[in-house]
Amino acid sequence: MSTDTLTLPGTRALGTTLRAWVAIQELPKHLANLLPFALGTVLAWWAGGPLDWPVFWVSLGALYLLTNGTYIGNEYFDYDNDRANATRIGGDDHVGVTTTGGTRILVKGLIPRRHALIAAIVCFLLAIPVGLLLPLRLGTGPLTIPLGVLAVFIGWFYTAPPIRASYRGLGELFIAVGQGLVVFGAYYVQRGADWFPLIVSLPWFVALPALKMIREFPDFEADQATDKRGLTIRFGRERIAPVYALMIASAILLFLPTAWYLRSPLVLLVLAPAWFLGRSAFIMATGGWRDRTRLEQAAVAGFIGMLLIPVALTVAFGLAGVLGVGPLG
Repeated sequence: MSTDTLTLPGTRALGTTLRAWVAIQELPKHLANLLPFALGTVLAWWAGGPLDWPVFWVSLGALYLLTNGTYIGNEYFDYDNDRANATRIGGDDHVGVTTTGGTRILVKGLIPRRHALIAAIVCFLLAIPVGLLLPLRLGTGPLTIPLGVLAVFIGWFYTAPPIRASYRGLGELFIAVGQGLVVFGAYYVQRGADWFPLIVSLPWFVALPALKMIREFPDFEADQATDKRGLTIRFGRERIAPVYALMIASAILLFLPTAWYLRSPLVLLVLAPAWFLGRSAFIMATGGWRDRTRLEQAAVAGFIGMLLIPVALTVAFGLAGVLGVGPLG
């Protein structure tokens, strides 16, 4: 028997473990933080000129560690809920940007649970010295540390006890505030405090908690069984469906400040996210969520529309800067 044949089983096991560690990080879903970070950075450039690139890369590193710690921590603390979830979007195996119910890596036993907890803690601990480089070495301003502390708090206690925000009806609030921190923080470390990035990002802040609600629809039974008391569980799907549609309609209307800032046809780029968001809201408002296929269509369209919000705004303000439209002109 050859040496290669003797080592093949171990190689397979190592490959499976490595793929599991990649999967549990939910790298495609990092877009939900990377895109608003890009938006805040582009807004800072549009409003004030050249960027501080060392600040950009250090901030991005801290954001990656915080996001990773949050996602892996969610996998650990959501274990019972994920194990009970037989109705998630994506079925038992598929994991992607638009799926719900976690990665199921821990449910399948591909990684020991305690290892996931250790990895989450390590990510948060590493984010602290990286983040401290910003105010202590790169001079990003006095709000940098409070913003970082708030980001760690939100990321960890979204699912971790004793707060467990997503289990107590606070998940939507934590998500909105957390994502607001990403946009504002990316802008702040480059230009300082300003209302401008928050005003431009209003559609994002409203659409995010709305999407959290709709993604609770396919996970409803599992959330009930494990006492995960999101707003959809607390108030029921019949009541939340029209609330979701109303929030999405509000998010679309909140693109108006962007039109005021840009005063350019570039603002028409926001029609792309508005289309997907509007389609999702229509399905929910007309009761389509009662049909499993239509519910998945609404959830996927909502998620795509949500991700397109920072993309459209980033492209619009980026092109505006290149073309000399606005403060850079």
